[in-house]
Amino acid sequence: MPPSGNRPSRPILAGSVALVAVGVAVNTGFDAPLRTVPALLLIALGVAGVTSTESDSGTARLQRVAKRWWLVAFAAFLPYALATAPASESAAAVGDAFAGPIVGLVLESIAGALVLCAVSMTVCYGFARYGIHPGRPTAEERVLSGSGDD
Repeated sequence: MPPSGNRPSRPILAGSVALVAVGVAVNTGFDAPLRTVPALLLIALGVAGVTSTESDSGTARLQRVAKRWWLVAFAAFLPYALATAPASESAAAVGDAFAGPIVGLVLESIAGALVLCAVSMTVCYGFARYGIHPGRPTAEERVLSGSGDD
């Protein structure tokens, strides 16, 4: 039986991550005067979409989601790190498969987007943990009820 509750919409989530990745690519790929505003706009819209998919989630779910985002971000960062800064000859051999300006831009965009999404989910979890989240008692309500940390 599938778990009850609202599940994030996969197309919205994928589109939001793609917006963040395009924003990172715009910031990396264009000259400084042309890139700042469009890149920030795309990144902000994408991050807002990612966080809106989990806006009604509880603290425990937000913690799990933040951990997953960090695992995915780390996994996406490995090919980028091998391609851009190999530390040994064997790493350089693996990194040669990812060599090239377009591949490097794509890897950087994906890794950067996933790190930004992981940070946004971590911030959402932090807000939920300390009572700054819809549906969660405020810090004052928790102190007055005497329940402390639930």
